Amino acid sequence: MNKKYDVIIIGGGIGGLVCAGLLSKNGLRVLVLEKEGSPGGYAGGFWRDGFYFDSACAFVSACGPGGEFAAVLGQIGCAEDIAFEPIGRIWNLYPGFDLRTDYRDPGAYIEAVKSIFPDLVRELDAYRGLTEKVGREFRSFETAPWWKKALLPFMYPALFRHARKSHADILRMFFGDDTRVACALSALPTTLPPGRLSYAFVAVLWAKVLSSGVYYPRGGMQALTDALALAIQKNGGTIACGKAVTRILCCKGRAEGVGLEDGTQLRARWIIGAMNPYAAERLLPEGTRLYGRMHRLAKYRPSLSALVFYAGIAAERLPPDWPYFVSIYTDFDLEAMAAALEGGSMEQGMHIVITAASLLDAGLAPAGHHSLKIIVHAPRAELFTKRYGDAGALEKLREYIFTAIRARTGLELQSGDLLAAPAVPETLQHRTGNEGGAMYGLDAACNQVGPLRPPNRTALDNLLWVGHYTSPAHGIVGSALSGTFASRIVLSTHGK
Repeated sequence: MNKKYDVIIIGGGIGGLVCAGLLSKNGLRVLVLEKEGSPGGYAGGFWRDGFYFDSACAFVSACGPGGEFAAVLGQIGCAEDIAFEPIGRIWNLYPGFDLRTDYRDPGAYIEAVKSIFPDLVRELDAYRGLTEKVGREFRSFETAPWWKKALLPFMYPALFRHARKSHADILRMFFGDDTRVACALSALPTTLPPGRLSYAFVAVLWAKVLSSGVYYPRGGMQALTDALALAIQKNGGTIACGKAVTRILCCKGRAEGVGLEDGTQLRARWIIGAMNPYAAERLLPEGTRLYGRMHRLAKYRPSLSALVFYAGIAAERLPPDWPYFVSIYTDFDLEAMAAALEGGSMEQGMHIVITAASLLDAGLAPAGHHSLKIIVHAPRAELFTKRYGDAGALEKLREYIFTAIRARTGLELQSGDLLAAPAVPETLQHRTGNEGGAMYGLDAACNQVGPLRPPNRTALDNLLWVGHYTSPAHGIVGSALSGTFASRIVLSTHGK
C-alpha cells in the first residue's frame, strides 16, 4: 500500500464496494480499507459444515431487466458474473390469519389481503391507488428538471400532500384503528412501526422495489460481494482487509488521508466513508463535526438491531410447500412491540423472518438438507446485552422464539440444529461497526428520508459519505445508489 491513491474508501460494505467499482472502472486509483477479514458487511455470508448462511440480508431488488441495481452492476463490469433467482412465493403469518402470495407483485399481495378483509375491498383499492401514485410521482420528481421541482405542489400534488406523513397517518385515513389490516400492510424491510415509518418510503418501496420483483443471488449474498470485489481488482483497485482506520487526517477543513492501527498514514485526494458516521466522527480531530447544523448526527436515530440464528436441518423436517421467505408477526400492536424493543424487551411481540437459501440454490446445503436463517427484530446492543447477555437468558429467549415458530408454522427447531453461534446485536455491532448493531443504519423515519437524510457531501472538503446512513435510503439498493452518487461527485472533478 505504498502507492499513491486518488481515493481511499473506509469500509467494504455494499456502498463502499459500488463506489470503488465505479471509480476504478473510470481509471482512478482506489483503495478500500476493510477492518474485517473480508468485505461485504451485512451482505456477506459464511459456510459451516457444508451449509452456507447469509450474514443478514435476505433479498436484492432492482436487479431485473431495466433495474437500477442491474444498471450499476453493468457499469462496474460485473453484471454477467452474478445470476439472480427471482423470489416468488412468500408466507406471511399474523395472529389469526396468514397469507401465501407472490413477493414479485404488491398488487397480488393486496388481492390476498382483500380475501381476508372482504369488507375493506374499496378501502384497500384506494390505499393501493394512492401508494402507487405517490411512488410514481416520487420517481418522476427524482429526475425532474429544476423548474418542475420548484413547482412541487402543482406538478406532484400527491407527493406534496403526503411526503411528510407517517404510514400510520395513511392507514388511519383508510382503515381507522383496525390494527389487523394495518399489520398486514406493514410487512416491510424496516424495524419501525407505522407511527414512525415514512409513508413516502413505503410508496417508493412499491414503485421501485416490489413492483419490479425481488431476487436472490445464486451462490448467496457472498457471491454478490465477491463479484463486486473481483471487478474492483480487475479494474485496478485494491481491497485491503484487516485494516482498521483509527484516524481521519484533516487540515484546515479538508480531509487528506487516514491513519491505521499500526501507525501507517495513507493520503489521497478524496476520502470516502462507508461506515458508521457516529463512530467516524470520533476519528476526526477533536471538536470537528462530520456534518453541519442541518444534518448534525445527534438529531438522527439508528434503527433497532436483530438477533440471528443459523440452522441446518434435514429436508424432510421442513413442512410441505415451505417457501424461501417466511415472515411471522406474533402480535398486531406494532407500536407496542416497537416500544418494548426500544426499552430492551422482546417478550411483548416479535417479528421473525425465516429464509431458506437452499430452496433457491440447492448447492448451499448438503444433499437432503436445508440451510435456514432466522432473524428477529431486537433491541440495540447495549439494552439487549443488559437483558439477555448471559447464557441462560439467551437460551430462554431462543426457546421462546423457537416455540413461537413451531406454534405458527409447524417447523420444529432445536438447539442442536444451530451450526454457528447466534449473531446477537453486540455481534452485529462488532462485525459491521453499525451503531448499536443497527439493522438498517438510519431507519426510514419521517424525519430521516429524502432531503432530511444525511447527504453524501460532509462539512469537510474532499470527504464524502456513503452507505445506509446516507441518502437515498437503507438496504442493498439504497446503499449502492449512495455509492453511485458519491462516485459522480468525484468523477465530475476529474472531468469524467
